[in-house]
Amino acid sequence: MSKSIKPGDLGKAIERELTIYSRDVTESLYEAASTAIKKLTNLTRKTAPVGRRGSYRKHISWMQDHKNARGSSYVWYVRAPDYRLTHLLVRGHATKDGGRTKGNPFLQNALDEILPEYEQRVEEAVKNGK
Repeated sequence: MSKSIKPGDLGKAIERELTIYSRDVTESLYEAASTAIKKLTNLTRKTAPVGRRGSYRKHISWMQDHKNARGSSYVWYVRAPDYRLTHLLVRGHATKDGGRTKGNPFLQNALDEILPEYEQRVEEAVKNGK
């Protein structure tokens, strides 16, 4: 059974449906982003290199930067005192003997694994409204 809408009420009906759609998509995007950042953090903890101290993996974390009507922003980071190591581990660095170490692309590898699933969830949320 379908509802009948008067021509004068068409604008309000469309606005109401778009508001519901927008809210559902936003909630789905929050959920997809939250799941993706948690998976990224866990995967990088598993695949990060282990140094002498072994504390780098323990300090990998994430936080929600902000949440507003336009979306939510999550940040992957490494807590102090090991936050300075990420650039050196990923890019490589000079050794005290004058040589160079190779970079370890553990972060890029984790992103390559997580992003396709995240993008698929975003597309489904926009298509289906859920």
